[in-house]
Amino acid sequence: MRNYLIPLTLIGLIVTFIFQGCGSSNDNVIIAGQVLEQSTGNPIKGAIVELTQPAELQQTATTDSSGNFSFSVNLNGQAANVTLEISKQDYSTASQNFKMVPGTNVNDLSIELASSSSSGGGNGNNNQVGGEASGPASIKLKSMSSQTINVAETGGTTNSAFTFVVADSAGRTVGQGYEVDFSIIKGPGGGESITPATGETNSKGEVTSNIFSGDSSGTVRIQAKIERPKYNLTVKSTPVLISIASGFPVAKNFHIAPHAHNFDGYGIIDESHTDLITASVGDLKGNPVKSGTAVYFSASNGGLVNGSASTDKNGYASVNLSANGSKPNDPNLGPGFIHITGQTVDKDNNIIEKQTTLLLTTPRANITVSPSALNISNGGSQTFDVSIKDGNGYPMAADTKISVSTGQGLTASGDIVSLELGDYLQAGPGTTDFSVTISDSDPSTVTSTDGSFTIKVVTPSGEVTTTTIKGSRAKTK
Repeated sequence: MRNYLIPLTLIGLIVTFIFQGCGSSNDNVIIAGQVLEQSTGNPIKGAIVELTQPAELQQTATTDSSGNFSFSVNLNGQAANVTLEISKQDYSTASQNFKMVPGTNVNDLSIELASSSSSGGGNGNNNQVGGEASGPASIKLKSMSSQTINVAETGGTTNSAFTFVVADSAGRTVGQGYEVDFSIIKGPGGGESITPATGETNSKGEVTSNIFSGDSSGTVRIQAKIERPKYNLTVKSTPVLISIASGFPVAKNFHIAPHAHNFDGYGIIDESHTDLITASVGDLKGNPVKSGTAVYFSASNGGLVNGSASTDKNGYASVNLSANGSKPNDPNLGPGFIHITGQTVDKDNNIIEKQTTLLLTTPRANITVSPSALNISNGGSQTFDVSIKDGNGYPMAADTKISVSTGQGLTASGDIVSLELGDYLQAGPGTTDFSVTISDSDPSTVTSTDGSFTIKVVTPSGEVTTTTIKGSRAKTK
């Protein structure tokens, strides 16, 4: 982790990746676990795990290939009774309830799902009750084309077909002509819909419809229902969960930052010497936007930056800033400063953009040492003030390596004996101003000799600058 030392004039200009939560770090807790198949113990990939209660903490995760899932939630200093609901096509929905307190993670959950394969009305089922089916008594999900769809108009799959099978109280599939109503009992409220909203069972007791996404990401619960007013009976299915993901970019979840704000690219041309510029792009719910969302980049004053990149599955898009020989001079901030802008487009085709500021520094260092000569008495030491700056008076680039080596019989101590410089923009103690102490390490030798020490500066571009201070090791005979 680098420490950033930034002048007051740059506050508001330099944008780094910042999480949007405002609570204490102790309020953030992890909920994590694994979803397994009850009969085999095998992990279940693609199960939807929804945090349903408390309502203000609602969010959804999908298990990976090892059946693992995790949430990070902010309890805002309060204990909470948490409910998780877990579902997967062809499995019965399960729930998990527990209490959480701030500062205590729950990361060892093990949740088992039982298979819920529908009873067919078919041949070869030895457990099938014979005879003609009576009226509907149960509705079960038979299949779903996808449990995750994209927000409408973002590209990719924006609908999922689902099929329910209707059976009587003995498990026999009903015949043709029973009317089934479909409804969304919970969703993000972005215009998601089911078409058709009503269907009729076919000769196999099956009925099919489609869920279409709207303009918001989130979890949708759908339910199938049959009304039998003659018997004062309503037959409902278990709610089925579908995840709508990858919404449009929104300004509050769009950020841009460089790998290093201080980049040694001032006045040099080197195509291979680059600084990575990354944008993170999230939708309204803080989920990654659809993979392939375009982000456009531009540089002002100096530097050469790739013009565009597409987001990966995690919502990140990166380009390279190359050292192109420019010597920028910002009218407000001074020599070396440039601005990188990232742009993308929201759901209403409005351009949203963020900007970050970088400092291009010279690869060659200016090293000054005071006093300028070595004069150490027998067994004594001498402290030197050292200034290491770029050609414009700024700190050297982030990750610059500074070291001190000594001649025979001497040792060095201090903050630059072996130092990797942080990402700094302001000159001062610890960024451009240092000290080093040279000591006589061999007082038993009483012969006066010459002595020296060398300060070496190596920047990320590979430029090496050295300064050697010489003098004497005065000895008493």
